[in-house]
Amino acid sequence: MMKFTRPKRPGYLDNYKVWGREYAKKKKEYIEKKRKTPAKWNKKIKQWDQLKCDLAKLTVDHCSFCDSYPLVAKHKQTVEHFRPRSIYPKLTFVWHNLFLSCEICQKKGDRFSEKLLKPDAVGYDFYRYFIINFKTGEIEINTRASKEDQERAKITRIMYGLNNYDRPKARSDYYSQIRHQKKKINHIDDLSYRFMFDVK
Repeated sequence: MMKFTRPKRPGYLDNYKVWGREYAKKKKEYIEKKRKTPAKWNKKIKQWDQLKCDLAKLTVDHCSFCDSYPLVAKHKQTVEHFRPRSIYPKLTFVWHNLFLSCEICQKKGDRFSEKLLKPDAVGYDFYRYFIINFKTGEIEINTRASKEDQERAKITRIMYGLNNYDRPKARSDYYSQIRHQKKKINHIDDLSYRFMFDVK
């Protein structure tokens, strides 16, 4: 997770409160009829492609959580609700709740904790909470962090599966490949897993 700063809410999301209430009402009706939760939440947003584009600008087309890149080429580009819409339907269209994500990180699904780390939060920094084992590619907990920060890091690592699905090996292989290539890297944003190359 690389830190990024989120700008003001785009104008096309100005109706987020109305849409959120409508979605919450529809969800309640679906539950009462014992049907699945309405999935087409994004139909309200006429500028859906623009939303994905704006979210991609925030992370320079990296996944907000695992930092894989380029996102479209590696994994299908999705929009993750930090606070799941199944639990917080009124927050479905809230700008600060929407993140560009890869399909693997989106497997977090309906899980949530108030301690979950958010990459656009004030004070967030990867190395405050985590360290990298460059040999194995595993994201480890920073044992120098406070107990509370360590707990938050553990929760985040589990919920986003940061060490699951062969991700450590992919990171380790990628790090070795970049270190041994002769081609010059123009910018850190051209790399996947930027936190591995942005060591403090």
